[in-house]
Amino acid sequence: MSGGMAIGAPRERLVKRALALILEGEMAPGDAAGQARTAFNQWRVKSAEHAAAAQEARQRWDALGGMANDLRAHFDEPEGALMASAAAAAASSTQRQQRRKMLFSAIGLLGAGLVAGRGVQWYRQQPLWRAAYATRTSQMLKVTLADGRSGAAGSQLDLAPQSAIDVTLYRQRRFVDMARGEVRFEVSPDSDRPFEVRTRSATVEVVGTAFTVRDRGGPVTVGVEHGHVRVRLPVRPGSADTQGEVIDLRKGELLEIGSDGHAGTVRQTDTAALSAWRGGWLVFENTPLGDALGAINSYRAQPIVTTNTRIDAMRLSGRFRTNDSDGLVAVLPTILPLATEQRTDGSVALRLR
Repeated sequence: MSGGMAIGAPRERLVKRALALILEGEMAPGDAAGQARTAFNQWRVKSAEHAAAAQEARQRWDALGGMANDLRAHFDEPEGALMASAAAAAASSTQRQQRRKMLFSAIGLLGAGLVAGRGVQWYRQQPLWRAAYATRTSQMLKVTLADGRSGAAGSQLDLAPQSAIDVTLYRQRRFVDMARGEVRFEVSPDSDRPFEVRTRSATVEVVGTAFTVRDRGGPVTVGVEHGHVRVRLPVRPGSADTQGEVIDLRKGELLEIGSDGHAGTVRQTDTAALSAWRGGWLVFENTPLGDALGAINSYRAQPIVTTNTRIDAMRLSGRFRTNDSDGLVAVLPTILPLATEQRTDGSVALRLR
């Protein structure tokens, strides 16, 4: 930029003319782009004032470096643009008018005041892409995000049944808002675009790693298969700490965060077992029964329910097939001091013996 120096009206008109030529040279289809670049080079050498305006225009364009990719689609001609019919000529005219309108809008955004401050900030904060995903009972879903280098296929997300997430990709950040369920993340490394998973109890930040997050209504569980994640806990009411506790997890480490925002002790375990549902298994290791039932019920048309908070607090360990929850119901009384009651609606109630 020109060091904040005020630009008079005549100079600004020259800058906008230079911007128009730059934009055409960057985004116009075929020979038109080359013609615009030639015209720009001829225009800028006409005078010292033109040269200064061209330099200012180029600096503004460079300040919003990624803009060409976002706008180019609005300028591209469809294949077979040279059509003979009158209707095709009218359509081509309309397309040229739309490109011209987009061109002037871009020039407006590149005005000195906006580029100098809020315009750049606004532009860089706009999302590139967003989507919502949700799975039903017994349904699993694999999602590939276009967050690799240059928009290539990147991070892999596996959603367990009854899971829901929102994904938003920005130029400098990647966010997943997780409402419920279980998701395994294989994150494409990109140190310039951190990847964050936001849950109701904590935020998990990574650069590139594989980990699973589980939220079935009880504690939020984070387990790292490989790599490194950083768990940020919310600031506790009345605490002098304004940043919140930060806990680093590495390969084989698991952390549970309660709904009150308090974290348990980091422990070593088989963290790959957290996503064993991808292979048709549910694996529990000293898991609160109430939390385990959240996962089990995501495969059942009618749920298994408890009748006592003491039952929810019981701990379950074992490996069970996702498609055989009836077998689990049958074996539960041999593992825990429980009795089962089959209800007429198909649900199963667990009672203390």
